[in-house]
Amino acid sequence: MGIVGDLVNRLDVAGTMAACMVAGMPTTMLFPPLPVTLLLTRRYGREDQLQRWHNMIPWARLCARTLLGMNISRVGAENLPSPSRGHMYVCNHQSYVDILVLMDTLETAAFLSKSEILFLPVLGPTAYAGGTVFVWRRDKASRQKALENTIRMCRDSTAVVLFPEGTRSADGALSEKVHPRGLVAAREAGLRVVPVGLDGAGRAVPKGNYRVNRGQHVAVTIGEALDPRDFDTDEAWVDAIWTQVRALFEQSRARALG
Repeated sequence: MGIVGDLVNRLDVAGTMAACMVAGMPTTMLFPPLPVTLLLTRRYGREDQLQRWHNMIPWARLCARTLLGMNISRVGAENLPSPSRGHMYVCNHQSYVDILVLMDTLETAAFLSKSEILFLPVLGPTAYAGGTVFVWRRDKASRQKALENTIRMCRDSTAVVLFPEGTRSADGALSEKVHPRGLVAAREAGLRVVPVGLDGAGRAVPKGNYRVNRGQHVAVTIGEALDPRDFDTDEAWVDAIWTQVRALFEQSRARALG
């Protein structure tokens, strides 16, 4: 590619991120002002109100479909529960832009995310406003508190998206092993889990690659909710969830590459 090509790609990524930030400013920083709505909503566990007041879903759709040029398709919309509480979403993880894609297709703005995202200008406060729970992964107390907040939000406010792989896939394939703690906590809390499989986001914005590949087909497939009461052990519960995510991922990959 060469130095010039690499520089062009990096400038493209930086420009796209800046455009997403600018697009989010009117709904997070101006009216209604984010600090005020945080005082009135998140401190009282009303993250569902925050994502509506700040037009989180339209912002994500603009960024994903227009600024990043992704062609997003969704199958299984009838499996989205209503109201958006009493359950948790579980999905595979390919790219940073998974968050925008899933906000668009699942119509939720709450994720369990690493703490570094919080410090990104506009994007960090926007994510927090939508209910994203941030965790310092090397801090045991932070991990426990984040898990408790996640369960509380799923039960009382708005569904949270969990990526049990813990990190983005380098090649788009699913990990054979997942971190089960969040899934086990969902079972203990009696939360249903809605499995989701996506493909194409890793080709649109690859991990470790300063490049935006516009025009990629990103496919999302939403499965039927799994009820923890149908499973006798934590192991059976975790295995069933990830088996479903894998099957939905395969369906999404077939559409994305077809």
